[in-house]
Amino acid sequence: MNNRLIAMLAALGMIGSLGIDTYLPAFDALATHFNVRALVLQQSLSGYLMGMAVMMLFYGTLSDCFGRRAVVLWAVAIFTVGSFGAASSQDITQLLAWRAIQGLAAGAGSVIGRAIIQDRCHGADAMRSMSQVIMAFALAPAIAPLIGGWMLEVGGWQLIFVFLGVFGAVLWLCCWRGLEETLPVHKRQPFSLRPLLRVYLQVMSDRGFVFLTVAGGFGFAVFSLYIGAAASFVIKILGRDTSGFGWLFVPLVAGMVSGSWVGGRLANKVHSPKVILAGYVILLLGTTVATIYASLAEIRLPWAVIPLGVSTFGLALINPGLALAAMQIFPNSCGLASSLNGFINTLFFAGFAGGIAPLVASNPQWLGLATIISVVLSMLCWRLSYFVAKLPPHAGKINSSSEKIYR
Repeated sequence: MNNRLIAMLAALGMIGSLGIDTYLPAFDALATHFNVRALVLQQSLSGYLMGMAVMMLFYGTLSDCFGRRAVVLWAVAIFTVGSFGAASSQDITQLLAWRAIQGLAAGAGSVIGRAIIQDRCHGADAMRSMSQVIMAFALAPAIAPLIGGWMLEVGGWQLIFVFLGVFGAVLWLCCWRGLEETLPVHKRQPFSLRPLLRVYLQVMSDRGFVFLTVAGGFGFAVFSLYIGAAASFVIKILGRDTSGFGWLFVPLVAGMVSGSWVGGRLANKVHSPKVILAGYVILLLGTTVATIYASLAEIRLPWAVIPLGVSTFGLALINPGLALAAMQIFPNSCGLASSLNGFINTLFFAGFAGGIAPLVASNPQWLGLATIISVVLSMLCWRLSYFVAKLPPHAGKINSSSEKIYR
């Protein structure tokens, strides 16, 4: 895959994260402007995430039926309209509605991006391309709050949504001019509800797919927990003010980017299961050291955050292989498989960041213990996938690549 396509897929994958993280610095300003409580404003995030998760179930299927390019263009256009609509909101009801519209479109990029990679390349090439996309995509959580904070100071909260709209418009133009269709007409699935439902049930009943997808969800929970606990971790545990979020996000993102870079370089040299195993060892080491340090020593920088960068380094070695293995089980419906994979992982992110993180955020030992448990569960699911995976009998090279993932 050429660098232009990699950059385009990375930008498509960044939409969901930018839509979340860019406007977070404006929470207080939005609450003041619309004269609502923070709990009410929180619905603008919940509605966005709910819309994104639900539509992730369908974007892959729609792209299997109508092609990747058309669905991407429609989704980016809807996100752009939703962003400009949010910027022009006159009351909280309008803002909530436009945020939901943004969310409905935000998940298309990551879902269809994985399907495009599967269309264009296989085996080590797919692993390398996925790692390169994740390396660029991982920058979004680090730069989005900085962009949002700067724009809030310069032009108010409206400028943040204008930025998202301009980003969407530019990306739409880039995709319209440079994104080629990767799914030929003769390979597309007919759009019929009954057969589609049957394929959904077939994918969800495949225990290999389920274990691989759940393994990815538990693995990414390490990242999700620290994202959800960011405010408490930075302010209460590290003792920094609101300008100190870089102490958390920089090591998390640096580990993700560097791990993705290394994973891409290893794709042609080391079999995927060995890369995944090495990633788990590094991830478990990082989470364990972070937990032990939090239990035995006074919390000091930078020692409190260095193990977090080690953890996400290992995570970046794991997730591309797990996601590709799950999709390769169903090579003829990889868009649908990508949808279900993205939907389940989004539910894991929401559950850990919004449900578990607040319960453990104020105690670094409990936070660390939660990450260790999630890593162990992820490893267990990965190993179980080896025993129960149902590989396609005539998938050629894809089948061979999938089989290597499990061994």
